[in-house]
Amino acid sequence: MQSLDLANLDVLLDGHIDLRRRAGSVQPLRFPVTEIGYYDPFTRWVASAPAGVRLRLRTDSRSLRLGATQRLAAAGPEGENRPASYELYVDDQLFARRAAVGGAIMALDGSLSGDERAELVFEDLPAGEKSITLWLPQSATVSITALELDDGASWSPWPDTRRRIVFHGSSITHCMEAEGGSGSWPAVACALADARLLNLGWAGSCLLSGLAARIIRDEIADAIVLKLGINVWADGMLKERTFLDSVHSMLSIIREKHVSTPIVVISPIFSPGREDAGDNGGLSLERMRVLLAEAVAARIRSGDAAIHYISGLDLFGDADAPDLPDNLHPNAAGYRRMGERFYRIALNGEGALLSTWPAVIGSGERLKPPSGTAPSSLH
Repeated sequence: MQSLDLANLDVLLDGHIDLRRRAGSVQPLRFPVTEIGYYDPFTRWVASAPAGVRLRLRTDSRSLRLGATQRLAAAGPEGENRPASYELYVDDQLFARRAAVGGAIMALDGSLSGDERAELVFEDLPAGEKSITLWLPQSATVSITALELDDGASWSPWPDTRRRIVFHGSSITHCMEAEGGSGSWPAVACALADARLLNLGWAGSCLLSGLAARIIRDEIADAIVLKLGINVWADGMLKERTFLDSVHSMLSIIREKHVSTPIVVISPIFSPGREDAGDNGGLSLERMRVLLAEAVAARIRSGDAAIHYISGLDLFGDADAPDLPDNLHPNAAGYRRMGERFYRIALNGEGALLSTWPAVIGSGERLKPPSGTAPSSLH
């Protein structure tokens, strides 16, 4: 097989912020590599997991081999290890979903068991030139050590030129419980809308952070989706004054460069035990929803004509509880339903997200323009 030069991976990868280059490997990261020392170890790990990152190329090869070093996040003490599924799409159709052979398991204390080296092989691909997308797993860190095609096969980059939506959120946007990277709710919504995805879901680390806001501010985006609140519930991390200040600070930083880019703020989805009670004197989810809606309304009153609010309950409410096995994270079916609902509410038909009118949505309706305003669409 022919080996592609790792130096070429920057033109084949999408969905990342930066690349960490070591001798013999390239690792996609979802934060700037020069800022690696700014993050706590947990945030650094989850932002290194390649949720939404994919390889895209056109080739006539009948096989593809990926070599990597892989560290899979172990599940809790009573749970099975999460899957680390790689998903291969050929001409936008799922060809195969499978785990790599090999790879290490990383415990909560950072210790490793097993050999990091991993290999993934896809064979019997359709003949002729085709467009290939390989989604990397969202529950493991992956450093690519080899990418190989058939001897004599042609290949070329396949850049994604569609409109780009940037998402930021918690584990419920990172979506480790999905079947694979293409099964996250942001990926499902973008696929339905034929849009390009950047998933900045940082499991456990959506802390209304200025560092995250700066990353979003500096990215190309046709629309920005911020799903905020759940990670600051634990330990009462933010009280009412600091919560509101942090929300407005994040939005103000993003607006420094995205002056008129449509922004959607989404409040927490349903979570039993957290709805009407805070933790350690902090905010309940019910109160967070009120405050987030008020923050968006305040910015609309100040003249921001491109900001919207959606209640998380419209994406996943109490009726969806059977697909919330740990009372916090949806399962794969729940994530898919969230993506379909977000597409219906915000990305389809009248009031599609890339329009510039403001709206506050909290009862299952679509984003709507003012009377007489012509809607636009992602399509």
